Amino acid sequence: MSIKLRELIRNVRACKSAAEERKVIFKECALIRTSFKQKVDTGLRHRNVAKLLYIHMLGYPTHFGQMESLKLIASPKFNEKRIGYLALMLLLDETQEVLMLVTNCLKNDLKHKNPYVVGLALCSMGNISSADIARDLSNEVIRLFRSGNPYIKKKAALCAIRIVRKVPEMVNEYIEPAQSLLSTKQHCVLVSGISLIIEMVQIKKRIAIKFRKLVPSLVRHLKNLLLAGYVSEYDVVGITDPFLQCKIIELLRLLGTGSSKASEEMSDILAQVSINTEPAKNPGNAILYECVQTIMSIDAEDGLRHLAINILGRFLLHRDNNIRYVALNTLCGVINKDASSIQRHKNHIVDCLKDPDVSIRRRALDLIYALVTKKNVSGLVRELVNYLSVTSGDDEFKRMLTDKIVLVTEKYTPSKVWHLNTLLSLIEIAGDVTRESVAANAVLVIGHNADLQPYAVHRLYTSMKSQVVPSIALMRLAIYSIGEYGNHLTSEQSTAEANAKRSPESKQPKYVCHAAEDVLGTIKHIISRPTCTSKVKAYVLNALVKLSTRFDTTMEGEIKAMIKKFTSSMSVELQQRSCEYTKLMELSNGAIKSKIVSVMPTPEKLITKKSESKIDDEDDEDEDEDEDEDEDEDEDEDEDEDEEEEDTRKKPSRRKAKKPAKKPVKKPKEQMEQKAKPMPNPMASLFDVDDSTPTPAPAAAAAGAQDPTNILSSIFGDSGAAPVSNGVSIPQTTTPQPAPATATAPKNKDFTVPVYNANGLTIVLQCRTDPSKPGQYRIRAVFTNNNQFAITNFDMKVAVPPWMKKQIKPSASTINPGVPGYQFLQIVNSQVGTKTSVMKVKLDFITNGVKNSLPPITVNLQ
Repeated sequence: MSIKLRELIRNVRACKSAAEERKVIFKECALIRTSFKQKVDTGLRHRNVAKLLYIHMLGYPTHFGQMESLKLIASPKFNEKRIGYLALMLLLDETQEVLMLVTNCLKNDLKHKNPYVVGLALCSMGNISSADIARDLSNEVIRLFRSGNPYIKKKAALCAIRIVRKVPEMVNEYIEPAQSLLSTKQHCVLVSGISLIIEMVQIKKRIAIKFRKLVPSLVRHLKNLLLAGYVSEYDVVGITDPFLQCKIIELLRLLGTGSSKASEEMSDILAQVSINTEPAKNPGNAILYECVQTIMSIDAEDGLRHLAINILGRFLLHRDNNIRYVALNTLCGVINKDASSIQRHKNHIVDCLKDPDVSIRRRALDLIYALVTKKNVSGLVRELVNYLSVTSGDDEFKRMLTDKIVLVTEKYTPSKVWHLNTLLSLIEIAGDVTRESVAANAVLVIGHNADLQPYAVHRLYTSMKSQVVPSIALMRLAIYSIGEYGNHLTSEQSTAEANAKRSPESKQPKYVCHAAEDVLGTIKHIISRPTCTSKVKAYVLNALVKLSTRFDTTMEGEIKAMIKKFTSSMSVELQQRSCEYTKLMELSNGAIKSKIVSVMPTPEKLITKKSESKIDDEDDEDEDEDEDEDEDEDEDEDEDEDEEEEDTRKKPSRRKAKKPAKKPVKKPKEQMEQKAKPMPNPMASLFDVDDSTPTPAPAAAAAGAQDPTNILSSIFGDSGAAPVSNGVSIPQTTTPQPAPATATAPKNKDFTVPVYNANGLTIVLQCRTDPSKPGQYRIRAVFTNNNQFAITNFDMKVAVPPWMKKQIKPSASTINPGVPGYQFLQIVNSQVGTKTSVMKVKLDFITNGVKNSLPPITVNLQ
């Protein structure tokens, strides 16, 4: 005999172990199955289905009760119908084929005299209705919009939301029924009707034009709510029906966007709501937030926009972190519309950097970066540096903060001295948390400004000497500067120049002229520290050999002894440097030695990292082997490639024919001298085009057909992705030309493939092919963020067909504005010549809090 639901719950709660609970559940399920198999209706079917619902909530399988729920729905008794519809919504979903059997029951119940039965049917449709059921019963739902019962109207509107979501082409059929709901006074009907209109406008934006005539009616409803007194039925902490107010304001935002007339009609009521709503409780804050969103979206006047920004400024002072985050996030979205008003709240925004919540700190940092201009850069950067000096922990956030400061100083620097002071302050405060690019930027500023070199070397020397445990980054930069410009430390004139550049607000004492013995003693103390790494010692050896020509000759003996000490070092690198520098100092020709250890030339721009400029370690070996043979063909091939890419952009259907590769022949000495080309720039990136003057190459045109098949249609489950071609010519069958008397080895081919350019994100593939390794593509993907805010959760997936293999390295998940990101991969086509070299790229990222999951993009590499 099956037990009651209450007894089943009591037995399950009394179980002391999972095994005991399973035993009770399985026993009851067996009794329920037996009861279902009996042909005689005992009147307990609804009780058994109710117990199945409880068992389903516990996570046990209850699929055997699906048909019983359909039987209960067909029952004329209300209590059985209620359990049946509840089971229908919990045990089934829209993908179940069994759901088709309930269509007739739903249609009958929608015509039932009992409004609660009609409500059950509408509620079920609104939860699990499929597209087919929505089409079949749409007319019945529209008929219920004309019902006099507010309960049925509300349920019909909620059910209509499900219908327009499943069948968007039926939106036009619900325009008039939805408009009719706004003529009622019942709040429940108004909320559901406005929700339906919002959903319709979001699905089909053009339909907003037909609803704009409702703006005066919406304004009237909102004004009545604002001026209404205390109504116990709708009052929430002193505010009349905040849910309806938020819905009305949201609909006004959708209708006012792009319409100056509608914006003008709603401006007054938005100002009244913004002024009269109390922000003491969450309902008031929700209404004010919707008002701000609406004001910033419509064509509002400047005064109304200032009011909205001031509301967000008050949110920044709120104790609730959620409200502060919402304010920061909204300000980041409207910074381009009214930056001057936001500038008034910059002090409160800077204070948000001190919040213990990391999400608030990051949004505040993004907002501050967007607020910086040439006028306020000094003050904001000073605040950021001061905050950096007091913060502790969270090295990742400190690294982000230093990156933002470096970007701001490079973009809006008022003077070179200020730029240098900022970079040196970052290194002194953040130390090893900073990226290497910070020290590299400081080297560029010092090297390109000779008047700043005395001040820089004095400040770095004083900082390294005064800190108890100087950071590795500070030691490396200070020792490098001492080696290059150490003569300024022992010069009275340079010391005076350094004090002239010194800021009055500096905490360092006034700089003094140092003796050479003191400088060498400080360097000895540095290398004796346990924190001194091998790389710092290598910097010290370089600095010592340079100081041998910058200090008096009397110090050469001590310097030589310090260098010679490393000849027995366990580090091979230090040992080799020590031996080489010792031999260098023993040279009798002082002019040669002085020229070797002269000041290092400063590059014009920041040199990219090795990991960013090369795909893998094989590039170094390939370039060394082919360097001599490649020099003579750099210009010709670059010219060919430029001509081919330009021709492809103009006429995508036309392709150029490649000439057959020539056999490498060694050139005579006279011919090599006659055709000598400039040496390539050793600091150029792997994918940089040679900047020498190219030699025109003969053009060859041939018609080529693009590949009509979509080979990767099954990958990622999307066959509609648009292919991307790099414009490189496809080999055509041509009459062989007689080979010239001399030929060079084939040159590596470099080409660029644009992949994506939208949402402020630009992705370009920089590819290299090697004729000696057919079918192999070494690729560097370059991600550029053109937004004012960071792109987070970035993920690029790559798929290739079965005849290709890929090796891909991970990329950073965050792309900061102005800082390009990189990802390296290698593609190998094992059937080159017979199969096309293609791949698919899938992009996922978040921009300004909006998640973007793009369809796959097909990239053609051939």
